[in-house]
Amino acid sequence: MDNLNLHKQERSYLTINRMVALIIFAIVLIAATVITYLSPAPYWLMLLIDGAIVLITAAVFWYQGVAYKHFSYDMNDYGLYINQGVIWQRKIIVPRNRVQHTDVEQGPLMRKYGLAELTVHTAGTRNASVKLPGIKHELAEQLRESLAFEESNDAV
Repeated sequence: MDNLNLHKQERSYLTINRMVALIIFAIVLIAATVITYLSPAPYWLMLLIDGAIVLITAAVFWYQGVAYKHFSYDMNDYGLYINQGVIWQRKIIVPRNRVQHTDVEQGPLMRKYGLAELTVHTAGTRNASVKLPGIKHELAEQLRESLAFEESNDAV
């Protein structure tokens, strides 16, 4: 696996993840503000809770950026290679001969940006499905066909 040509996820995938996180944290921030405002809690407690939510949001944004930088993949003659992880790094190799079937998924935001997630289902129980998110839809379809329709060497 020395001759890998590692590729990165699309930058718009990071944008989508950050938009979703921002929406979730905005809803939580508004709900926390309303609840603490309506309760007899002191004003400083409301500020403390809101400040904690803002700090958590900043930490999530930072972590998403670092996770994006640490994710890479490649497809070669042997199979699919995925490198991921910030604190605990994982190197996943899916040999072509272990692939059972593949799926390409797109949610509404991913469709808007032309992205998809390739899921590769393999034989075995440990890590029986491997996901490759944040790649161009066309590339996901190409990888899917490359993995799914491998010519068999079996005698008929």
